[in-house]
Amino acid sequence: MLQLEYKGVYSTLESEQGTALTEQEKRYWLVWFTDNDTVMIQALSAKRTVAGKQYRLRVEDFIHRFIKEPDVLLQPQVLAHAHLVEHEARSLPDEPYMFVLKDKHGADVTPELVSSSKALDIAREEAEVFAREQKTPENVAKNLKVNFEKALDALESGDRRNALKLLTKLAESKEGVLPEHKHVFAGFGSDLRKQKLPAAALQHQLRVVELSPKDDHALFNVARVYYDMGDYGNTIRYLNRAIAVNENLKSAQRFLEYVRSEGRAAK
Repeated sequence: MLQLEYKGVYSTLESEQGTALTEQEKRYWLVWFTDNDTVMIQALSAKRTVAGKQYRLRVEDFIHRFIKEPDVLLQPQVLAHAHLVEHEARSLPDEPYMFVLKDKHGADVTPELVSSSKALDIAREEAEVFAREQKTPENVAKNLKVNFEKALDALESGDRRNALKLLTKLAESKEGVLPEHKHVFAGFGSDLRKQKLPAAALQHQLRVVELSPKDDHALFNVARVYYDMGDYGNTIRYLNRAIAVNENLKSAQRFLEYVRSEGRAAK
């Protein structure tokens, strides 16, 4: 019986017409190594779901065309599918899978059946793995950035109300967020300030201060947004807090002198 070992996600960069694909047009594949010097592959759709039948390649062909993609995340059901194939499941009573398995002579291979309960156990295990991976600091940052892009897309499409709602929800994100993610929120705040959205920028800069209360630059950035909003009392307050943390923060000192010299300090 053909033995399979799931190796993860790989990509190819060529098109059927022989023209090079762009980076965004990579084709992704699930890949299994076999026990007879061949490789089995199955395409993934743009949404990272299983697409199409499985195919066999010679190892030498595979090595020259496929690139390992260790950072591609998959949904639990796709991971469960990959491991069910590895265990040579032909089908399940509640959800059949159509596999094309051939031995090295091209003859059909009849895989063993895997029970629904075992498949469910595999799916649950993979779901737990997926959930843990989603909570790693790297993936939390990645997901925050994805949601920020969604908000910007809504803003660009003219859906300002929904965009601001998404930005507020993003600034209030709690799950998996750590102090090290302050740089992500600081970047959001900076981008929003440039886009003349001071209220949204303030939400994200205040989140930076929440994550790192003694960050002098974070306090200074909050002061700058308050200044944009015409709130000179809070501008002074946050500049003083920044200077209290770092008395050598020249930018905050100069800004404080400027605001006071303009007579804009709150009485």
